[in-house]
Formats: sequence, structure tokens, C-alpha cells
Amino acid sequence: MHRETIAFFDVDQTICRRNATLAFIVVCIIRGYIRFWYLLAAPFLLIAYRFFSLEVESLFKLSLPKLTGITRKQFEEVGRTAYSAYLKKHMHPGALREIAELRKNGVRVILATSSPFEAVYPVAQECGVSSADLISTQFSYTNGVFDGKLVGVPVYSKFKSEIITSFARMGGTDLHYCSFYSDSVHDLPLLEKVGRPVAANPDSRLKKIARRRGWAVKDFSK
Repeated sequence: MHRETIAFFDVDQTICRRNATLAFIVVCIIRGYIRFWYLLAAPFLLIAYRFFSLEVESLFKLSLPKLTGITRKQFEEVGRTAYSAYLKKHMHPGALREIAELRKNGVRVILATSSPFEAVYPVAQECGVSSADLISTQFSYTNGVFDGKLVGVPVYSKFKSEIITSFARMGGTDLHYCSFYSDSVHDLPLLEKVGRPVAANPDSRLKKIARRRGWAVKDFSK
């Protein structure tokens, strides 16, 4: 393995204070792709995911069938609209500075998030990160039309850790020389694998763990 230094970043709450998936869903509702009642349920589902035991797989199972038949181009436009309307003004300044500084110093920055690719790609562009360095949940398309399924598994918790571990192994990268920035205790499996775990805007559970283990804790909100 070689010593390529990579900084992996979660996105929601770590780089952007708003949730890219929720913003994506809101635009889908506005455009009539999902019925309005889902807008009322979505925030509660996301709260259950963030603070309680609801897993992201359940969120996708509840949401994906409602989006079957939408084209890739339509989803890409939804992602751009969601970013400009709901996310752009809520990017954490500190996260953008940290990413810019890392890239200036020759560190490769990769975003790793459970949000769908189409929802988070505009965020990656804002960070100067290419699609090749965006590891995200992938929708499955048949002839350019969403078929209601995912390619593989959501990039979440233990799955995210396994995906990044496999990615590093295939590239000959030692995770000991890498860092991972995340706000969520759900990302503990990957935080424990890298040489430099960083709790960025951490939730209360992750903050306690980070302080107990002597990990870096950063506030990117300013």
C-alpha cells in the first residue's frame, strides 16, 4: 500500500447544515413526483434516522417506489434546483475552508454520503470535488429511467465503512494515513478505521465518544 493521503467527508450536517436528501424530496414533491403528504412525514423519518434507531435502508424503502419512472435527467435537474433553493446558502463556511486547505496541500478529498448521487453532486461541485471523488448512494436506471431500486447498498454506517475500506484496498491506500470528517455517531465504524477521525459539528453521542477517545472535534459553522 502507498501513502496517498485522502480526507473523506460526510456531507449532511458535516459540510451542509441542511439535509440534501430532504431538499431533494421537497423538490420532487413540488414537481409532482411524490405526493404532498410525504412532505409531512419526511422530517419525522429523518429525525428518527438521525437520533433514534430507524436505519437509512428503511428511508429508501419507503421513498424509492414513489419515484419509479422518473428519468435520470429529471433527477439531475431536481438536484440542481434543490441545491440552489435549499442548500447553497447553508453550506458550512468552515467545512469549505477546510476542504480548500486540504486540496491546496495536495490531499485528495472524497465525499462519502448516504444521500443519492443526484442530490449531492451539486454540493460536491461547490467543494471542487469531481464525480469520481463522490461516493454516494446510487439509483438504478433502465434505459435512463429510474426503476425503483438501488445499485448496491446505501452508503451508510457499516456499509459506508465497508465501501471505503474496499475502495482504499483496491487503490492501494492505507486508511491509517487518511482522515474522515463526520457529524454522526452512525459513522463510527469508519471513524474507527482511519488514522485521523474528526468529529465535525458532532451530534451529542459522537461528541462524547470523540472527547473520550481524544479525537479532533471541529465546529464548521463559522
